[in-house]
Amino acid sequence: METLPFNFAIENYPLAPLTLYGVGGPARLALLPRNLDEARAAYEWMARQPERHVVLGGGSNVLIADEGFDGIVFVTTALDGIEDLGGDRYHVLAGVILDRLVREVMLTHNYNMVGGLTGIPGTVGGAIYMNAGTVNGSTCMLMESVDVACPEGFRVIPMDESLYSYRGQSFCSRGCLILGGTFRFSPTEKDQQAIYDHYIQRRKEKQPQGRCCGSVFKNPPGDHSGRLIEACGLKGTRKGGAQISPLHANFIMNEDGATCADILWLIDLCKRTVFERFGVALEEEVVHIH
Repeated sequence: METLPFNFAIENYPLAPLTLYGVGGPARLALLPRNLDEARAAYEWMARQPERHVVLGGGSNVLIADEGFDGIVFVTTALDGIEDLGGDRYHVLAGVILDRLVREVMLTHNYNMVGGLTGIPGTVGGAIYMNAGTVNGSTCMLMESVDVACPEGFRVIPMDESLYSYRGQSFCSRGCLILGGTFRFSPTEKDQQAIYDHYIQRRKEKQPQGRCCGSVFKNPPGDHSGRLIEACGLKGTRKGGAQISPLHANFIMNEDGATCADILWLIDLCKRTVFERFGVALEEEVVHIH
């Protein structure tokens, strides 16, 4: 690795505090740019390095290996800005907390589809990458374009429904970087604050609170992963400091100093047991960085 050219590059950087799970070892090198110019320069440098690299946003949907990541981790959380472009269009940087976008923009202007983004943790960049959402809609449905950096260069990609799917997309491969994007919202007569309050309260009642990544598995077509795991009698199962939530079986909690290995053991148990009983192959929504 060449001499580090940035004062925001830190070696042996702890990653666990950057994730909602709170587990995992350090990155060999972390890049923590503070603005778009630094982010572009850092990405161009990173793309030339032989080491593996990954992008980390709010850490809401990732599981870091106990030994950490022996490569470069690009952290986007300082890329924080919302620009009103007029005409119900907003340019939003990747590090903006998704709930801030909902509260400060969508609720303030009573824009439609608040229910699609309410209660989802993490940053806008992560939400775009995962096409995060609910049964009421998803992030990419609200986008006009996405700003993506790849080894081939920087591109503004016009959004099209053919480019995204349930909890996934095809416009940004792993290792590329979402810098931000332009959202186009639609005003509505329906009270979005009431919808927001309803779903926040519903999540508090039906979803466990604590250290977790949210839903561990994607829902298979026509069914729910939580129902299948519960039907296998796995609710409440523990491994070390990790537990399949007694409240909602699609949540695996870090209850008491869990390791990544503890959580992975429970993930494997759920996948094996559900497949053996129902013939359904559960697919992780959480991303394992190792």
